[in-house]
Amino acid sequence: MEKRMDIHQLSSIEDLENHPLKNALSAFIDGHPASNFFQGLIHFEFSQDIPESKPILIFANEGDRVTGSLQGTIQSNGNGLKSWLSRRIIVWGGPLVEEGSSSVLNALLDELHRFAAGKALFIEFRNAFDASRWHDVFANAGYEYRPHLNYLVKTDTQELVKQRMSKSRWRQIQSSLKNGAEIVEPENENDVMAFYQILLKLYEEKVKKPLYAPDFFLKFWKSKSGKIFLVKKNGEVLGGIVCPIHQNRIIYEWYVCGEDGKEKGISPSVLATWAPIEYALQNGLDHFDFMGAGQPDQAYSVRDFKERFGGDQVCYGRYHLIVNKALYQVGKLGLRVYQKVM
Repeated sequence: MEKRMDIHQLSSIEDLENHPLKNALSAFIDGHPASNFFQGLIHFEFSQDIPESKPILIFANEGDRVTGSLQGTIQSNGNGLKSWLSRRIIVWGGPLVEEGSSSVLNALLDELHRFAAGKALFIEFRNAFDASRWHDVFANAGYEYRPHLNYLVKTDTQELVKQRMSKSRWRQIQSSLKNGAEIVEPENENDVMAFYQILLKLYEEKVKKPLYAPDFFLKFWKSKSGKIFLVKKNGEVLGGIVCPIHQNRIIYEWYVCGEDGKEKGISPSVLATWAPIEYALQNGLDHFDFMGAGQPDQAYSVRDFKERFGGDQVCYGRYHLIVNKALYQVGKLGLRVYQKVM
């Protein structure tokens, strides 16, 4: 007799801790071939009590067997009208579903759409693996596929990593170290805040997008989610990078910045990016994930920067669904205005 599929929706760590299928869910996520940090329970725990984003975890089971899960965050920026018009659900990493279980993915998406009604203007899946097998399911659910590039740097041996990297990039790393820069972890909250000020300046002047408040980065530093690496010279923070780590297998670039040009012969952005690659080499991780390199049909200087680290280019893409078309257009207009006036 075929077992009934049940769908569960969790929004707090208390919901998870008290759920009878917690261990089965954890085993399913950890054992899935596409398992990643942003779909893991450590990320769900980290996402609690962050003002700008609220977590949502949806999973399916048949009896005591979990068959699929997806985790997203409801994000918004600012207060009042600005917050209302910036509401979106981002599902980093893509859904984790048993192979061939289209009905499970359909059920997860249906539950996500019911949840999103009135809470988000759009939903976006940012895939961390090849999800093309699910393309028809997403298309039938109303999603638009958008190509999006990324680079994955295999961290097998330092010699091979060096061979795949551009010669100029390796020279920048060596020059930065020779001229007194060092890679360290934060010693205290002041170190994290010094990094944050450099990152905030980058977002205000170049990225032109909202950034989490400092508490997000302080919380990450204190958590078991990963590492923050800083680039320092004579005790001064020149840049850094925030790096989630998954299963001692994958390390990610989440946020990175550097005051390039401030110190002669030192490239803080380059050295900060090298830090997780070096960590992966020293600790036996499989690869470093750049977490995005733009759309293939658009020129993107950040992609040029990342390409020179010698990673494999992939195009896992994104799935995008507009939940409220009228408010979505108003929100897009508001973002363009924000980017112009910042």
